[in-house]
Amino acid sequence: MKPLKINDMILEPGRPKIAIPISGRTHEEIVAQCEDAVEGPCDILEWRVDYYLNTIGNLDQKVENMQVHPELVRILDDIDYVAEGKPVIFTVRGGTQGGLKPISRKSAYDLGRIAAQSQLVSIVDMDLFEEDDTFDADEVMEQVDAIHEYGVKVILSYHDFEHMLSREEIINLVSLMRNLGADICKIAVTSESRDEVDELVKTAALVTEGDNGPVIILAMGEEGRVTRIAGGEYGSCITYAAGTKATAPGQMSAEFLSEMLDKFYK
Repeated sequence: MKPLKINDMILEPGRPKIAIPISGRTHEEIVAQCEDAVEGPCDILEWRVDYYLNTIGNLDQKVENMQVHPELVRILDDIDYVAEGKPVIFTVRGGTQGGLKPISRKSAYDLGRIAAQSQLVSIVDMDLFEEDDTFDADEVMEQVDAIHEYGVKVILSYHDFEHMLSREEIINLVSLMRNLGADICKIAVTSESRDEVDELVKTAALVTEGDNGPVIILAMGEEGRVTRIAGGEYGSCITYAAGTKATAPGQMSAEFLSEMLDKFYK
């Protein structure tokens, strides 16, 4: 795998970096969760902006009219202060991808662009697909390029909360994401057996061979918990731990996950 530098951090094979999602619904809750996270084993803060946006009605219209932008930047400024140099991921997750409410790709992108322009985030995480499971390749590429213009990295993400994808499907998705300009490709699927987990980590090793860029490949649910620990051995560079609350099935507490990583990567 080709290493990727983000701030002073290097994403590379081996012990994955721990990202803690911040899921507060108010400015005060968000800052408090960030303060709690950085006191523990946290390498990266991920602001799950959709939890905050869930309290806002007529969301797409208010994004289009730029009514939510000023407060988002104020919150980001506080997150940046608390993070003290740790990378911050800005994530607006759509409804079909584990977010709390539907949001158009254009609105999610507009918010990501404002975050990138503020220079208060290191990475913008964008869903690959629209809410109707379609995507426009030219549009996605333009949006990724626009984020890159501000020197900010892009994660393109795909989540399946019901199924495990085949090796071929994962390889094709990662190839597509890379062709669209993603710096990091994230695939989160659901496993129901140890055999599926074994196949997933082998696939992660395949897609990170040679000079290929980093990936985040994990299995959600109880059977998939091992991928949050062992994934780094196969090239999955970031793992997610629960802060105040879990934001995906199978997330462990940051303290427990860090202990497991210490034991696994001696």
